[in-house]
Amino acid sequence: MPTVQDYNRFAEDLAKLLLLRTAPIALKMLEKESDVPAQALRPKRDLGEHLTLCQAFSLVRRQGKTVAMLKEDHWCVWPVIALGLGECNEQCVEEVHDKLFIKDPDVGREVFLKLFPRLEYGKYAGLLLAPLQTASFIPDVVLVYANPFQVRSLLWVPRYHTGTIDDCAFEVEFSCVFATVPVLQTGKFRATFPDPGEYERAFSDEEEMILSFPGSKTEEIVAGLKYFEEIKFGYRNLAKVMKYDFPRPQFYDDLFKMWGLDRGEIWKR
Repeated sequence: MPTVQDYNRFAEDLAKLLLLRTAPIALKMLEKESDVPAQALRPKRDLGEHLTLCQAFSLVRRQGKTVAMLKEDHWCVWPVIALGLGECNEQCVEEVHDKLFIKDPDVGREVFLKLFPRLEYGKYAGLLLAPLQTASFIPDVVLVYANPFQVRSLLWVPRYHTGTIDDCAFEVEFSCVFATVPVLQTGKFRATFPDPGEYERAFSDEEEMILSFPGSKTEEIVAGLKYFEEIKFGYRNLAKVMKYDFPRPQFYDDLFKMWGLDRGEIWKR
């Protein structure tokens, strides 16, 4: 089983092989408050303010912070519900079922009750986040913010091993929730687009996606990325090849003939 130091090295490999702009994030669920490391930032205690979970992600991947998010540190309802930190009773359902950006509120209610991922209420006290490269713990989940081509390279790995990427699901809303909770529940890959709140308040870039996966798969992913690098199909190996003297429309050739210039192949479209 990989050690903490191995995971730190995996982070270096991910950053190098994919040319990542920000650090991969290590996430660990905490069962009790006493599990929080002394050096971790506690937003309410240390800042006198609160964070959304996506803002905590941003501090970790951009500034290298280690952040613990317990119930009192949150400023957004969705992760409080999804992580089982706040009870989602009937009043909670009534408050949120028509806030899902779904036209029919009845459909919204059904979607929330059946599809919105939630951990068991009261099971966890919170979660711990750190850059994977400096984390002092073995992660339950790793989150990589990447451009679509980097995500493609990451998803090549499970496809290489199994022949499919059917285990990867996609989501466009509640990015902090869908990038984490389903991975904890199913052990499968997750590709998530940063949602409007994350774009506006946590500085995600327009070209970014989130690829998240169980921490236990990190070694396999790094090994797969190294394999593709060796056969010259890694992210850093791929390059567009420019074709000179490409086929052109007939009138290009006609004008070049008139000007005494070289002519070439006529495209067939």
